[in-house]
Amino acid sequence: MHARTTQLWQWVMVLCLLPVLALAAPTPIPDLHDPVVDTVQALSADEAQQLRTQALELQARRGAQLQVLVVDSAGDEGIEAYSQRVFDQWQIGRKGVDDGVLLLLAMGDRRVRIQTGYGLEGAIPDAYAQRIIDHAIVPRLREGEPGQGILDGSALLVGLIDGEALPLPAETDNVVRLPQDWRRADSIVALALLAGALVGAWARRAGQRGVPTRWWRVPSLMLAVVCMGALACALITPGATAALAIAMGMLVPVAMVLGWLWVDSRRARWVLSFLLVAAVGASLASVSMGRPVPSLALHLLLVFVLSIAVGLVTLWVAALRTSWRTGKLGFFVRLVFLCGVSAVYAWLIHRTYAKFGDDAGLVMVIAGGFFLYITWTMVMGFHQRPQPGSRGKGGRRTRRRDRDSSSSSSSSSSSSSSSWSGGGGRSGGGGASGSW
Repeated sequence: MHARTTQLWQWVMVLCLLPVLALAAPTPIPDLHDPVVDTVQALSADEAQQLRTQALELQARRGAQLQVLVVDSAGDEGIEAYSQRVFDQWQIGRKGVDDGVLLLLAMGDRRVRIQTGYGLEGAIPDAYAQRIIDHAIVPRLREGEPGQGILDGSALLVGLIDGEALPLPAETDNVVRLPQDWRRADSIVALALLAGALVGAWARRAGQRGVPTRWWRVPSLMLAVVCMGALACALITPGATAALAIAMGMLVPVAMVLGWLWVDSRRARWVLSFLLVAAVGASLASVSMGRPVPSLALHLLLVFVLSIAVGLVTLWVAALRTSWRTGKLGFFVRLVFLCGVSAVYAWLIHRTYAKFGDDAGLVMVIAGGFFLYITWTMVMGFHQRPQPGSRGKGGRRTRRRDRDSSSSSSSSSSSSSSSWSGGGGRSGGGGASGSW
């Protein structure tokens, strides 16, 4: 028993420390020798020359420094942390003025980042940088034109530095974004949840085998998982450590219960497998549409919504099944009554749409759907209890139903401008990021 517990502790520590071990080999930063540093030759010679000329003219006119960097990947640390390291090492912008801006494109990661210096945070607010990414750069990247995307985005950045107003977007941006620190911490939270599920499965296995365990062992393992996850977040995403630690503190016990149910119930395994397949299907659908894989938080939201939907449908089907088993005649009487009530509500919804418009009709649909669900479930779920002392075949059926119910409840750029270098500028991490 002691050896098995030690082995479990080792696996939990390894799972939680994997993101920390990934920090041992950070992505290298190329040398700064030109306004355009393209390490993967994603830009044509003409595009690189246009960007170079634009940056040199901006520096001569305003003193600000616009730097373009194209790499294959920002590594496991994420594009935000990598762009901050690049900014700190290259010191883009003038010392004391901090008027540098970095446009970073990670082709392999399908990520783009605009990082501004302290002195340009007023001219290029984070919201403006996000609009430039969403409406000027990302659409071109999705069309396979990275050079044109960088040209369009950098032109808007130069305009903001020159004091020009940012043009209105062609369409309203309705994309809901999570903070980037949360997206970068997906692997940490996912491993913490996996470790919590393993703890729950181990605890249930031990109970099935009759192995005695002390009451504090499982809570201690859960606390260890949360603490190790919080430590990894503190090293990788320091800006979101507290929020992520609270989230893991609430989610790890849920994952432990799911691990327990996975071992304990075949029905639970079917439900959890369905939710897992749904999450994977959502990821594949997002990738097929050219969008980034949804974050772990969106996956959990999807699973939560599906769980509620599955629970409501299961309760409704159980009510229908109970009414059918109680009596066929009573079932059909209830069914006719409920169909009549549903028809009346459908007529009321149609009248509401026609008389009061779409908003009132939508409210009526939501309210009516909730009322109909409650009505169907309660009417079908309530049934006449069997008379006590019933004998013979009816009594056996009653006992069988009781047993059933009890059982079911359980390179080219370097040659053109060799004197380009940073001027000592700093960045506080302001800017925006995007994916395509």
